[in-house]
Amino acid sequence: MKITIIEDDKILNKTLNNFLSKHGYKVISLYDAREIDESDLYLVDIDLPDINGLELIEILKNKKVIIITGHSSLNNINTAYKKGAIDFIKKPFFAEEILYKIENIFPKKFKIKNYEIDINETPLNTKERKFLYLFLNKDIVSFEEIYDAIEKEGNSLYIFISRLKKKTGIKFQNIKEIGYKILI
Repeated sequence: MKITIIEDDKILNKTLNNFLSKHGYKVISLYDAREIDESDLYLVDIDLPDINGLELIEILKNKKVIIITGHSSLNNINTAYKKGAIDFIKKPFFAEEILYKIENIFPKKFKIKNYEIDINETPLNTKERKFLYLFLNKDIVSFEEIYDAIEKEGNSLYIFISRLKKKTGIKFQNIKEIGYKILI
């Protein structure tokens, strides 16, 4: 899983990078928001040199963002959540606190229907994880939801699902013109 840290405090940025890397995450460290790459999760400071982190949430629309800041006014917290942040952490904090929040958002073990997936035993790439997470609380996932999550459709989606089935043993059923479901 790829995490991008956007934090201008170089010591905190490096500390988080080292800590999360030791826990198996691929981590990208940025000190401003100029060269943002695609990630599964963004840890964003509010006070960046080139943009306010709350504004950055809007740029990262539909992405998972955790705000980290020393300015935790109720107004900032409210604004962060309204703009789409999934969590908010006040500095100073323990590095383990970030780890707990990440593992809560992206569990290493999860159950979908009768299938239990352990990412340590069955390594999944980002798109495979995103695809499977779609089924956590749904019986049928629409083609539109699948495309929004992993940008695959048609034949490329069929090939993707076939490979995922071989990798995990999960049986998927195509519901014509609607989407997919997992067979129990």
